[in-house]
Amino acid sequence: MTASPRKRVLLSSVCAPFGEKYGDGFTVRHEAVHQLSWAQGVFRLYGTNTQWGIDFIAQNLETPTTTLHYPTMEQFIKEIKNGYDYIGISFIVPTFHKMKPMVEAIRRHAPSSKIILGGYGAVLNEVLTPYADYICNGEGVAFMRNLLGEDVDAPLEQPIVVEYMSFFLPFLPVRGAYAHIFAGLGCPNGCDFCATSAFFKRKHIRLLPDGPSVVRAIQRIRETHPDIVDFWISDEDFLLDPARGRSFLEAVRASDLPPLSLGIFSSVKALSQYTASELVEMGVERVWIGYEAKGAGYNKMKGRSYRELFTDLHNHGICVLASMIIGYDYQTKEIIMEEFDEFMSLRPSISQFLILGGSIGTPLHARLAAERRHIPEVENDYRAQDGFVAGHTRPYISAEEINSLIRSLAKEEFRRLGPTIFRLVDDFMTGYENLKDHPNERIRAKAQRYLRDARLCRPYLLPGKKYLPPSLHAWIDGLYERLNKAAGEPLFAEQLVAKSAPAVLWYADLRQRRNAETQPRFVKRVFPEKSIRYGVTRRDTLTLRAMKFVRDSVTPV
Repeated sequence: MTASPRKRVLLSSVCAPFGEKYGDGFTVRHEAVHQLSWAQGVFRLYGTNTQWGIDFIAQNLETPTTTLHYPTMEQFIKEIKNGYDYIGISFIVPTFHKMKPMVEAIRRHAPSSKIILGGYGAVLNEVLTPYADYICNGEGVAFMRNLLGEDVDAPLEQPIVVEYMSFFLPFLPVRGAYAHIFAGLGCPNGCDFCATSAFFKRKHIRLLPDGPSVVRAIQRIRETHPDIVDFWISDEDFLLDPARGRSFLEAVRASDLPPLSLGIFSSVKALSQYTASELVEMGVERVWIGYEAKGAGYNKMKGRSYRELFTDLHNHGICVLASMIIGYDYQTKEIIMEEFDEFMSLRPSISQFLILGGSIGTPLHARLAAERRHIPEVENDYRAQDGFVAGHTRPYISAEEINSLIRSLAKEEFRRLGPTIFRLVDDFMTGYENLKDHPNERIRAKAQRYLRDARLCRPYLLPGKKYLPPSLHAWIDGLYERLNKAAGEPLFAEQLVAKSAPAVLWYADLRQRRNAETQPRFVKRVFPEKSIRYGVTRRDTLTLRAMKFVRDSVTPV
């Protein structure tokens, strides 16, 4: 069935700006990395996460569709006046307050347009009835195809979404540009607190069914962006199915792809099915894993011990982003601190700390409601449901205590372990030292890339000590010595960066002390896109070339 060519669709994220001074919760930003590194001062991460879901939907509609990523209200109003049949807004529960004025703007400036509300905020259901003509619960492509009279079962095509991740400090071992691979939705693990699992009713929707299809998606992106080797695979537990995971490994082995740098969501259960060497061969470099709490008892925690797994991953250069959740019923403050000490002894590369809360629509939320444990002022304030505010009562710790504790843990993590960027260097150096003579050619090549990325950080190691507690100085000195031993004396380009490093660090510190906030860049895409650059602007292209030039100058391979 072919859609009417007269129909036009607009899909948008919520409007910028973001930040607490604009009424947002602490963790609500355009940067998912904000909640991972907000306590790291001059070393915090930056990077915009676009609303890739609306691009995925737009890529797979016959109906002409425009997407807006982080428009201001003025930009949004200007666009909706162009006469769209349907206008969709993607939001989450904590950005409900940002969605409402957008709906008001549509009704004022585009009264004939039908309003669609979607994203994880759709779990509010009947609360949204006054604001929407349609509510998209579940997978968005099928919903929109059905609404527009298109073929619901038509094949899915991956959009090309290229984004940037960086530290404020330039040229450090984050490769700059990375691309998304949209492999799946939902999660079969079914943790009681998980919004993702509940939203898709504990089902896993495979957007890419097997390993070869994932490799083909990577290759398609590299046709237009040949310098990109860094990919984030969007799938809640990508390697959980061993048949799919091993078919991916075999497809990588059979390809002519260079050593990749893949980020994945995973679990102890999933990772325990593979050796760390196999993960390196796949290209896995960053693993986001749930640590939760020692007594949480989720099925996905079964397998190798956390200590054995973390050590093995670090020894192979794989960075571990671990998420610790506090506020389980069995926990006292003393138990939380004991488990935090154990968590710190595992030395995660990056840490996330959140308060246990039952997102609306989850089994935990329903249980807490039945037990009448929700705190009314939090339950009724959607913007407070951001993982940093206690939303229900607990037997052994008050809401005030846990709200204070969640912030102190992130600060203490930084004090003990130092900045994420230097921990990544430690991981890369360990991986290089252990794998540089590996019998597998792909793994040896990956070891050389580890060294190259670690080397990018060398100019900042010694000047960075000024911003760290004395207890970490010996660790930094050791990293510097390991780099010198492996890479030799700094090249001329490295020496130039090193001369500017103290001034760069000083300026980054000034920005932090003045609470300078970054705002996302507005991006508009029109589908079907005619340019082979797939929405990448000239500015993006120049940025990529500049990053490549500097990396190659500083760290030739």
